[in-house]
Amino acid sequence: MPSVLFVAWALWCLGSIVTGAMKGPMALDWALHGTTVFCALGFLITGLMFIGYDSIRPRPGLGGYMLLVPLLCFVAASWCDFLAGLTRWAIGWQPNFNPSIKFMFLAGGVQNGVSFLLFSGIYFAIDHWLQAGEQRAKVRAAEAAAQQAQLQMLRYQINPHFLFNALNAIRAMILENPSRAREITTELSEFLRYSLDGCGTESTVDAEIAAIENYLAIQRIRFEHKLEVTLVVDPAARPCTVPCFLIHPLVENAVKYGMDTSPLPLRLEIRVAHQEGDLIVRVSNTGRLVPAPESHGTGTGLRNVGQRLALTFPGRHTLSLVERNGWVHAEIRVNAPQPPLAPAS
Repeated sequence: MPSVLFVAWALWCLGSIVTGAMKGPMALDWALHGTTVFCALGFLITGLMFIGYDSIRPRPGLGGYMLLVPLLCFVAASWCDFLAGLTRWAIGWQPNFNPSIKFMFLAGGVQNGVSFLLFSGIYFAIDHWLQAGEQRAKVRAAEAAAQQAQLQMLRYQINPHFLFNALNAIRAMILENPSRAREITTELSEFLRYSLDGCGTESTVDAEIAAIENYLAIQRIRFEHKLEVTLVVDPAARPCTVPCFLIHPLVENAVKYGMDTSPLPLRLEIRVAHQEGDLIVRVSNTGRLVPAPESHGTGTGLRNVGQRLALTFPGRHTLSLVERNGWVHAEIRVNAPQPPLAPAS
């Protein structure tokens, strides 16, 4: 703000000097001696006015401004003219100094008060622009914090759901096959290590696939020959950033509902590709699409996937779930450009 004020008064002084030069030597001499002193004092006085404006928080209403600002500008301009005349006389740039009511209040207070009012308008315009920018920044920060909190909440809703199913599988295997129960426990431990220590609100496709492979290792031990898995991941898709545990609910639903509706063995296909700037994740399983009234689930997994996509990729994502030719296909498509590769060392 001080730099803007200085530039404004400097331009004011320059304009007066140019105008004086066009009118003749006497006008130029007055501009060089009289206007420069007035502008220097004006800069100081308006600076004090701006400090006063800045100290008024909260701002008064429009009515308060219409009374306060013109009155303050009138008084400030009157004093500026009085001090400018006194200064010019004191340093010998003015032969005499006889201030009058007409000089101070008409020439100074009214005429130059308009100039001070203009500078005040510039201050309030800039202050409003800065305050609006700060408010927008605060709103964006609040929205980002709320979004991160919501994403974290949705993620925590997924983890207990998977943990419940995994513990049920371990419980079923403890007496029947203790060695396999130990294997499932190991796979669960690796999965939870990623969930609790290695995954924030965001992850990469590569890390997500590693976690899914741990999950599928548990399910292969649990279902043995009843589950056949095909996993195809485009190398270009692996570094793409996605919300943590975005893909897992689709895989979990495919196993859960596929086991209920598909001829055995259940065939599960997971394909991840990166095409023309779009990340495409398709999870397919044999079986049929179970209508909501017939489903024994809560629908939390798929609903959370949709909510997290809307939060992370607003307006640039699709989520579809269709049944076709004995297969159920869940597909996520988001506009997610591949990050640049790190330079070779």
